[in-house]
Amino acid sequence: MLTSPLGALPWLLLAVSRLTNAACECGYSLNKTSDAGHAVFTELLENDFLHTSAAALDLNKNYGWQPQVYDVSSKAARGPFGKNFALNNIVSNPLKSSAWEGDAEHGGDAGLELWVRGNHADGLVSGSEIVSSRHDALLGSFRVGMKMSNSSGTCGAFFFYYNNSQEIDMEFLSHQFNNSGGAVNLVLQTPDSIAHGYDASDTSGFQVKQLPFRPDDRFHEYRFDWTKDRVAFYVDGKFLHEMTENVPTEGGGIFFNHWSNGDPLWSAGPPAQDTVMTLSYLKAYFNSTDTERSQNAYRQRCPTYDAAKVCAIPSQDVPPDLSIKKEGAKTYFFSHQADMTPGQTVYHSSAISSSVPLLSLVVPLLVTMLSWSLTF
Repeated sequence: MLTSPLGALPWLLLAVSRLTNAACECGYSLNKTSDAGHAVFTELLENDFLHTSAAALDLNKNYGWQPQVYDVSSKAARGPFGKNFALNNIVSNPLKSSAWEGDAEHGGDAGLELWVRGNHADGLVSGSEIVSSRHDALLGSFRVGMKMSNSSGTCGAFFFYYNNSQEIDMEFLSHQFNNSGGAVNLVLQTPDSIAHGYDASDTSGFQVKQLPFRPDDRFHEYRFDWTKDRVAFYVDGKFLHEMTENVPTEGGGIFFNHWSNGDPLWSAGPPAQDTVMTLSYLKAYFNSTDTERSQNAYRQRCPTYDAAKVCAIPSQDVPPDLSIKKEGAKTYFFSHQADMTPGQTVYHSSAISSSVPLLSLVVPLLVTMLSWSLTF
């Protein structure tokens, strides 16, 4: 942990004073706390990528995410091509102003771009991957505004990962998109999928769900709620599917990647040209496996649990896309409100600030993987 350079008694008194006056001290909930099916989570991670500058994504800024840089051989990738995850394939393209509409800095869709490149003459398809700096998420609600690649032959994925037998995936294969709609592949990697050679398709942890829209046509919110007994998947706030077997029991991190290995049974491709998947936001509300966070920090701001000090997480019920209406990309962030993120680390468009002066900040963890497998 890093210690704040502000350490002094007046600062500590200010922190305690602000904690007592803040909302959401006892967490964030799925549904109202008066509902029988509610769940409360103590931690928050929110990123508004529509207004995130390139400087804010610099590794030294601890923006909550780390790019991954590694190669995977074609044999390890189990496809005709290997995979190369490169830093320069992760590109910030924010809106030109603080508004929720308008032009992006270098054209196209505003947001955080994850590219797959069309040049694969060296036997490796160059793609992109980022991982959350925090690897302590255990249970939670995880949401992303995302627009997929419009070139056939890539896999775009949003997932939780602890290890190859405890993983929650929402994966999009661009070759599954057609004029009438698209699909999302919902996957729980489990001991069963490992026993099937890392192939989840013959297990209860695999489901292909058709979508009534093309995922590359506009931004939509993709979400999974992970509670003790189930993982439930949603699109634009609407329930899609749930899985109740082999639910993960360990804490881990959140990943995004965009890649191809030319496998005709999965990613297909590779694409003939550069193609992009774009993130407009990430919102995660979860419990922590870190004792400092789950016990000490939480008990400081919520010494006695009070349902009145729990904030219900709003549902995003329409696509968060500029084309829907004026400022159609605008969504709700607790971190954009005053005093609704006590004790959390809050990230803004060009620098880090904290809603409360923290005793410690999370140290970014750079995970470099020498080999990696997803579903196939």
